[in-house]
Amino acid sequence: MGETDVILELREEIKKIEERLTAIEREQRMIREDILSGEPKERMHKRIFQKQPKTREKKEKIDKEIRIEI
Repeated sequence: MGETDVILELREEIKKIEERLTAIEREQRMIREDILSGEPKERMHKRIFQKQPKTREKKEKIDKEIRIEI
């Protein structure tokens, strides 16, 4: 494996990590908004049920990956 291959792989990994970080930051903002609303549980449940099934599947997949990496 040459240096260029290693660099390409590292760039791809960085891109994946940046996407995860962005998703986590977005979710944290939503959770803060839920908490500040005064009815956090109701708002969180409503948000979860409004998500598309594919989004939930992706979230579950990311959750599994995160558990494995930790």
